Amino acid sequence: MASRPVESDTGTATLPRLTALARLLLQLRLALAALALLLIPAERLTPATISAILAFTLLSGMVAFYWERFVPYLLVHPLLVALDVVVASGILAIDGPSGALFLTTVLTGTISGVLFGGWGVAAVATLQIFCYFAAILTYMTTNTTPPVEITNFQVLVVHPLLYPIAGYVGRRVRSILTELAAEQQIRQQAERAAAAAEERNRLARDIHDSVAKTLRGASMAAQSLPVWVSKDPERAAATAIQVAAAAETAAAEARALLTDLRDGASAKRFGDVVSEIVSDWSEETGIDVHVDTPRAEVSLLVTPRHEALAILKEALANVERHSAAGSVWVTVESGTDHCTVTVRDDGVGFSAPPDTVFEAERNGSGHFGLLGMAERAERAGGSLDVDSTSGQGTLLRLTVPMAAPISPAGQEAVS
Repeated sequence: MASRPVESDTGTATLPRLTALARLLLQLRLALAALALLLIPAERLTPATISAILAFTLLSGMVAFYWERFVPYLLVHPLLVALDVVVASGILAIDGPSGALFLTTVLTGTISGVLFGGWGVAAVATLQIFCYFAAILTYMTTNTTPPVEITNFQVLVVHPLLYPIAGYVGRRVRSILTELAAEQQIRQQAERAAAAAEERNRLARDIHDSVAKTLRGASMAAQSLPVWVSKDPERAAATAIQVAAAAETAAAEARALLTDLRDGASAKRFGDVVSEIVSDWSEETGIDVHVDTPRAEVSLLVTPRHEALAILKEALANVERHSAAGSVWVTVESGTDHCTVTVRDDGVGFSAPPDTVFEAERNGSGHFGLLGMAERAERAGGSLDVDSTSGQGTLLRLTVPMAAPISPAGQEAVS
């Protein structure tokens, strides 16, 4: 029997979906086989019949619950499907063509469509039709039921046609899942490319806004040194100190950029990075911090992740500089399409409403950095909300979009 393994044209991204679908069909087949045993008339229940149906039911159950171990053998040895068809037809010869067991044979055709290629489906359907008519002949010769109940249009035409139809349905479902997996992979590749472009733009912007400006100022000061050395040695010495300080500042800014880059592209879980940042800050400041992060990974693209961590650091710095807080609560929550980072303190709060503080910073007279944090949140595609009352602390809530879920390529099939 010609067949193709699942991985050959679906890829590992589709395998978990196909496995879950095949397992569901096998579990349904298991239930129908058990139902068939209960519905067989008592006069036809013999030890051999019970043993055959129980064996078929147990086999279906083993395949359903140990699918990951069984599927490699099935794909390498597709004749196992033929053996299953023959055994099922033998029981069909006892139960008849209209019982629950017949539906289990139809599900076998659907499973073959999910697992195998076109020739495999055709071969299984052909074998099923042949075994079906053999079972009908056996049933007619061994059963006292008049042949008129057997030789009708439904039994002789409709039932056999269900086998290729079921195989075709399984094949179409397989094709749909394959197309969905391909579209998802294309989308993920586009997202990764966009994330890489965002990271390059962000890094260029940060270098321009920090290290480049500092070095430019140091360069201009250094260019004036030869003039001041001959004309004003004291001024030259002061300028040299200024150049050295600028170089130190540039080095510190470069180290900060590298740290941010590691945080943004780190393989660590977002919640773990948040916990590390908060823990380090608490040790440096002596302020008590309570952290609550989800156990599951919070999937963020590069820019939202970087900006969220930068806003968290700035918010903690504000707490240290302005709030006189004794305790801080940092919470990370993830929804279906967004992540929320909340920073709350029990400090003195703002003396003016947050909207007034934002407006003051837009006019160049603020000193809390709220406007910069809001701009970072906007670059991340999210939003920043601040709630503060004088004497009652401050609550900062950042919301950023989650990344699209990654297909479970290469992972174990879902249970």
